[in-house]
Parts: sequence; structure tokens; C-alpha cells
Amino acid sequence: MTDPQVAQAHARLKRLIAQKRLILGVNIGLMSRPGSPVFRRIETALPLGLGMFGVIAATIFGGVWLGVFALTLGILVWFLFLLPRIKDQVYDRTLAYVLSSPEGFAQVWQAGAITLRAGEREVRSPDGDWQAFLRETMTREEEMETPE
Repeated sequence: MTDPQVAQAHARLKRLIAQKRLILGVNIGLMSRPGSPVFRRIETALPLGLGMFGVIAATIFGGVWLGVFALTLGILVWFLFLLPRIKDQVYDRTLAYVLSSPEGFAQVWQAGAITLRAGEREVRSPDGDWQAFLRETMTREEEMETPE
């Protein structure tokens, strides 16, 4: 059972992120490891396996120079195409997991894998007080109600 105060803060978190008043920073390294709720082994195992198979096959059938070329090409493909895509997917899955429930948010927060930012201000997990940070960050509705 979720504490009503935590549930209310989580609802505010979702509203602030939807209004782009708050940015969720994700430690991709922590979230793309085994044990993470958003980890997918196939994202790292399949490209690595295919790359190794391709380099070995190129070396066997075409010689050392073709193997070196295949290795170089594989490294370029990994860093230029696959890694940015994986980072985006891990971020998207983490955001969805964090917004799915207060318990999911608490799990990721306690792991120290996320940061909340609003402009220049930020709060880091797990030591920061995220609920106080959310109370200080105004939604669009609150900003419109406040006289200047």
C-alpha cells in the first residue's frame, strides 16, 4: 500500500514531466545492467554475438586483413548507430517505469539511478529530498495563478 503523500508526490512528478517543467536524468550505465528493472540482455548480447561471428567468419574466409576490416566496421557501427539507439531505449523504458507507479520510482530512486532537474536546480538520488524538490517546482497552473 502506497503512502498517500508519496502517491500525491508521484502524481505531481508525472504532471511536471508531462508539462516539461522537470527533466529526468537517467544513469544509463546503472539502468542497462543485469538486475535493473529495464535491462534487456538481448540489446547487448545479440550485437556482440553477431559482431564476433562476423569477425571470425571474415578472418576464416577472407584472411586477417578482412577480419581487421570487419572488426573496424563493427566498432564503428556499434558506436555510431547501435549505442545511441540503446541509450535512447533505456532512457524511454526508465521514464516509463518511473512514471508507472510510486513503487517503481522509489526502487529506481533508491538505486541512485536518476536525477530530477528543473532549470538550474537539481536533486540527486538517493540522498536528496525529491518530494520537497517537487513541491518547490511549480506547475503551469500554479504559475498562472501566482501574481507577479
